[in-house]
Amino acid sequence: MPAGDNSDDSKAPLLPINEPVESSSSSPFSLKSLISLRSFYVVLGPILCTIVCAFVKFDGPVTSRNMLAVLAWVFSWWLTEAVPMPITSMAPLFLFPLFGISSADSVAHSYMDDVITLVLGSFILVLAVERYNIHRRLALNITSRFCGEPVNPPLLLLGICGTTFFLSMWMHNVACAVMMMPVATGILQRLPTGPTQSTHIRDFCRAVILGVTFATPIGGMSTLTGTGVNLILVAMYKGSYPDAEPIGYNTWFFFGFPLAVLIFFAFWAILCLLYLSRGSSQALSAYLDKTHLKRELNLLGI
Repeated sequence: MPAGDNSDDSKAPLLPINEPVESSSSSPFSLKSLISLRSFYVVLGPILCTIVCAFVKFDGPVTSRNMLAVLAWVFSWWLTEAVPMPITSMAPLFLFPLFGISSADSVAHSYMDDVITLVLGSFILVLAVERYNIHRRLALNITSRFCGEPVNPPLLLLGICGTTFFLSMWMHNVACAVMMMPVATGILQRLPTGPTQSTHIRDFCRAVILGVTFATPIGGMSTLTGTGVNLILVAMYKGSYPDAEPIGYNTWFFFGFPLAVLIFFAFWAILCLLYLSRGSSQALSAYLDKTHLKRELNLLGI
């Protein structure tokens, strides 16, 4: 690929700004287009909401019944996908004030809560890392340094899992697993498959897949942005104890990071004991070496 193409491609936006709009010869407001299953799903939410408001009676305040009606409306749109998910997620912004459940200011404030902002920033970071192949560069650099000559399978496994562990600390663990799994399988593609695959190679492939899968949640324990469960805990703690000192990023890191490191090395040792026997180094040396990893790194460019 020419160098000019790389420079133009790096300046391209992460998300498309203007998408081509397909022209349609038929009128979008025809009667046939209105009578469809999707149109029924769209009106199903308001119908369920009306039924709940008309026939469900609670001993408590009216807002309890209205909340149940709004839940029926939103859940029906979620299950049927009658409207796009982002629109469904924004439905409480106008439904809660409409039914007197909460004011528009308080609902809007909940949408821009600290926890929501952290999750949003984490996914934006994932987009940037994936767009510029930072995860591949980091994985290949670390793995080439841990590879050894000849190949040392435990150190190679440590390099792959350690990269996954580190990336999962700063971004959501689900997105990290989705990014790192193709990197791991790309390294394993040089190994033989089928009947010619030896037991040592098969066990190494299993260790790599399990290592990436479990190193992701282990690394996510280290920071607040590593997994959504940590953020939910912080939000629940803040709501239950508003007068107490909130759990900050550094507070969680000093608690979670040492524990995550201990669990990670224990997990790596277990994988080495179960799947990496003495003969695995000789079996892998014929297919994996530092030259292969450096060649893959050079293909990514500068």
